[in-house]
Amino acid sequence: MKPEISSLTSLLFILAYLPAIVFTQYPPCSQAQADLSGISGIKGTAIFTAVKGGVKVDISVDGLQSAENDFYHIHERAVTNNDCESAGGHFNPTKKNFPCPPRGDQNFCQVGDLSATLKGGPLVAKGKGQRATKSYVDKIIGLPTIVNLGVVVHAANIKVRLACGNIVCKKP
Repeated sequence: MKPEISSLTSLLFILAYLPAIVFTQYPPCSQAQADLSGISGIKGTAIFTAVKGGVKVDISVDGLQSAENDFYHIHERAVTNNDCESAGGHFNPTKKNFPCPPRGDQNFCQVGDLSATLKGGPLVAKGKGQRATKSYVDKIIGLPTIVNLGVVVHAANIKVRLACGNIVCKKP
């Protein structure tokens, strides 16, 4: 006959190890990255690095066919099944208007509006698939709040979603 473990013994075992499971500290995320892919072979990366005074944003996109100013935003959800529409709307926990005003500081902008004039500005696509890049320090986003959200690159008309990817913490 097998010995049975009482419910009380099981409960005590779980309670003894629960704090170790729940309160395990992980190193803070100091850098995150979104690998972007989209229509017509568009590919790129958005790298977010914690720096003094904010988060450095570096975005690089290859394959943009039109010479135009394209926009890029953090969206409210992760991208599922490579469907850029699944990312939802702009990440905007502070309920700011879009677009943000041309003057002032970054606090007037939506948190997720990375291409605002007060932030990095739009990606200046040269067309013919040439690489477009931007780099700036965003003073209002924080890595913990954006990890696991989607980044979307929009065409100049803001309606067409050209490429997207999810922000994931890079392990040291």
